[in-house]
Order: sequence, then C-alpha cells, then structure tokens
Amino acid sequence: MTVGSRHRTLLSRLRPREDWIRLMAASGLAGKIRRVQESDEFDLGGQSRDQVFELAKAAFTDPLELKSMVKLTFVVGGGKQCRQKYGADLPKDFQQALDSIGFNSDSAACCELASAGTYKYQHDTSKNLLFVHVFPRVVCPAGDEDAEEGEEQAAQPQKRDPADVLAECETADFQRMVTANVVTYSSKKRLLDSLRAKLGRLDEAEQKMIAREEVDAELQKLYDTLSADGLKEKVKLMTAELQSSIDAGDLTSAERSQVLEQLGSKLSALQTELEKAEADGKPKLQAKLEEQKEKLKTTKASVSDLKPAGPRPLKYEAEIQKLHVRLTGLARLEKEAGGKYTLDQLKALGERPEMEEAMSIYQTRSRTWFESDEEFDERLQQCLARAPKKKAPAAGGYSAAPAANKSDGWSTVKKKR
Repeated sequence: MTVGSRHRTLLSRLRPREDWIRLMAASGLAGKIRRVQESDEFDLGGQSRDQVFELAKAAFTDPLELKSMVKLTFVVGGGKQCRQKYGADLPKDFQQALDSIGFNSDSAACCELASAGTYKYQHDTSKNLLFVHVFPRVVCPAGDEDAEEGEEQAAQPQKRDPADVLAECETADFQRMVTANVVTYSSKKRLLDSLRAKLGRLDEAEQKMIAREEVDAELQKLYDTLSADGLKEKVKLMTAELQSSIDAGDLTSAERSQVLEQLGSKLSALQTELEKAEADGKPKLQAKLEEQKEKLKTTKASVSDLKPAGPRPLKYEAEIQKLHVRLTGLARLEKEAGGKYTLDQLKALGERPEMEEAMSIYQTRSRTWFESDEEFDERLQQCLARAPKKKAPAAGGYSAAPAANKSDGWSTVKKKR
C-alpha cells in the first residue's frame, strides 16, 4: 500500500461516522466521478457555490482507485448560447472548492501520476466553453502490489515548492492561492522575497544573454519558464498584501517587532536622503521626502500602538485536539493500569499507532505555505492547550474505549473486502 493510500485509510477510520457517510456516499454526480475508470467530462451547469464545494469534498477528498491517471473535465461556463446555464462565479467557485481540499492549480498538469492533486483552468475558444481539468489523487486497487509500487515511485515528483508554483501560475490563480495558503505577514514577506529573488535571477539571465555569456541549465530553465512582467505584477500584489496586513493590525508580537525595525531603517535612510536634498538645494525633492517621512512616522506610531494578534487556529484543529485527548488518555491508561487491561482497553491501545500517524497527517495538512517550524510549533502548542480536558476517572475505573452507546466523535469503518 502506498503512503498516500495508507494515510487516506487511517483518516477514514478515524473520521466521525456522519462525516464519512457524507463524504463517501456513492450517489449522484460525486458517485459517478468516484466510479470513473478513464478520462471523462462532466457538466456543472446549474450548480451553486455550496453545491460545488460539497461536490469537491465528496468526489476528491479521498483518492480514486485507479491504475493510472485520468483527466476529469468539468464544464463551468460558456458563450452567449449557454451563458445562462452557468453562474458567473462558477469557474472561480469550483477552483476555490478544489483549493479548499488541498488541490493546486498547475497550468502544466497532464495525464501523469506526477500531476495528482492538481487542476488547470482552460478557455477553449474553438468550443467557446470554459473548462476546469482535474487530475485526482489516485491509489491502485487493493491487491495490485506491483502497480502500487510503481505509483508510489512515479508520484514522488508531484511535491513542488509553493514558491515555484506561485511564480509560474497566472495572476488570477496566484491571487486565489495566496488568499487560501499564504495568510500571515511573515509568510507573505517570505513569498515577496522569493519573487524578488527570482526577478533578480531573470535579470541576471538576460544580462548574460546580452553579453553572449554562457547560461547554465538552471538559469536557462528559469528564463524559459517565468515572465519578468508577471513577476513584477506579483511583487506589486504582495507589497500591497503586506501593507494590508499592517493596516489591518494583523501582526503577531514578533511580526510587529519586525515591521517596526523595517520602518526604523526606512526612516533612517530617508533622513539621509533628506539631508542630501537640503544640502544640494532641491526644495521640491525635499518637500516630497518630508511628506514620505511623515507618512512613515504615522505608520510606525500606529504599529507601535497595535495589540499583537494571536497565532491563527490550525485548519484541522478539532481533529488534532480529539486525537490528542485520546492519545493522552491512552498514555495515562498505560501508566495506571499496571499491565492489566480489559478487551476494550487493549483494542484502544492497538489503535494508537494509527492515531499517531493520523495526528502527523493532520498536522502536516494544517501547515500554511512559507510557515517556519517555530511559527507552526507555536500554533500547534496553543491548539493542544485548548483541547478539552477529560475528568480523571475513579481509581480502577478508567476506560480508554468509548462505551457502546456513546460516542466521542470517532468511529472505525470496516474495510470492504
């Protein structure tokens, strides 16, 4: 079994029963999608935003059992003859629905395993239709061990650096993915620095070509893949995003200190320019610099007065907290039981490795793009600190497994044979 398929099995066994039924119900359009064996096309005419979000979750949250990649094409819009059939926001809504379950936009995606978990938007001018092509996550059918091994090896290249994905994608896709995955000031700053670095590398490649100097393969690939104008537009967008975070006061304590330091450096540099303009007798430039200085001072004062924002909750906070409570209870059980367990307790202890792996999966999926280890660890510790505390049971009465007529939100789904 591949790593991806094993992860899906673990999460499905630990997912609340009602959620499992909702996501995996093989009925309607979602059911048809999950039963495909080859590339196919589906029409989303008349679908609302809520419906396409539910469709994406039900059809694509878990991988499809296939021996090879398929391309699933969804018609999301068209010209005058069929415009009334599709909502104006349907293309954007469906792509956001895919983003919400971890899919990435990739204009270079194709019918290969390396493209699993991606999609791409297309405006087919010859047909006058709008399409979203989805390349689902896949696992080989049970029992096909050789194919599963090949799938696991082929799927390795699918993990791409988010900085490369964002640098290469179209501006509309860039804005959507940044909104969904780059959420803090620090992350936005790291993305901006990455975009500026790539822009500098493009300039380096261009200068070498002008001078007829040799360009190495990596630099050549960068030059062939990226657009300088596109990168400049993205740099402009991210600069505005950073300013929006400052204006909204959406800064943690560490980020506030970082911004204050940056503003202090800008003020010092501006003061030097101001003194030079004054010495050179340039009143117009001096007036302009004075205006910029006052704006910076005002911004610095407002940032100084900000109450730092707390770390953002994890995406899968509820699932992580439930697993944490269960695992903590099992650790306490082992300590207190002295090696004497009931059958239910032994069953619960036997599920611990799967719970621990599921915990790791949920943590990985809760990380945002460009988030440092320290930043994520702080968010994780706060998440665990907010987990509900179970009351200590009476001596000798501890039970790690829920009673038959009660539920703590977890259930085990038997494998189909």
